Amino acid sequence: MTEVLSAPVIQNRAGASFLSGDRNAGSEAPAFDPRQLRNTLGNFATGVTVLTYESAGSNYGMTVNSFTSVSLEPPLVLVSLMRSSQALSYLMERPFAINVMGDDQLGTALQFAGKPQDDLTIDWVLDESAPRISGSLAHFQCTPWAAYDGGDHVLLLARVESFGQQDDGRPLLFHRGQWGELASSGR
Repeated sequence: MTEVLSAPVIQNRAGASFLSGDRNAGSEAPAFDPRQLRNTLGNFATGVTVLTYESAGSNYGMTVNSFTSVSLEPPLVLVSLMRSSQALSYLMERPFAINVMGDDQLGTALQFAGKPQDDLTIDWVLDESAPRISGSLAHFQCTPWAAYDGGDHVLLLARVESFGQQDDGRPLLFHRGQWGELASSGR
C-alpha cells in the first residue's frame, strides 16, 4: 500500500457535498501566516504517541501527536504524518504499533522526536507483529488500511489488530509547544 489516495466526494444526508478531492474547487484559500496558524492550533492539547516498527532486524520509532480513533466497526485509527518523514514509506507497508506515552516517558518521546537522550534504554516488547515500548499507557498493534492526501501530511488510516492498556498511569501531553502532564484535581 504505497499509493496516497485523494479524498473522495462525500455527501451528507441531504446530498450536499462537503469534502472533495478537487483542491481547486471554489475560491482560493485565504493567506495565513503558517507560524501563527501553528501557534493557534497549539492551543489544543494533545496526547503523545510513538509509532514503532521493525525494518531489516532493527526497531525504529517516531513521535506523533496527531492520532485519533476513527471507527469501532471495523476498528480503525488515524495518524497524520509529514510527507517528508523518512518513516512514512515503511509505515505504509508493514505492521506498526502506536504507543501512548505516559507522563514518565518524556525521554522516550524526545528520543523518537529526534532529540537523542543520553543513557536512555528502550525496553522493547516483541511479542506481536510490530515492536512496542514497554510501560506505555496504551498500545495498538496496527496494519495499514488506507492513506489519504492531507496537504503537507499523509493521513494514514490503520486497522487495529490488538491493543492493551494500563489503568494506573497518567498521559504525557503536548500543548503550545511544551511537554506536560495532567494537573492533579486534588481528589
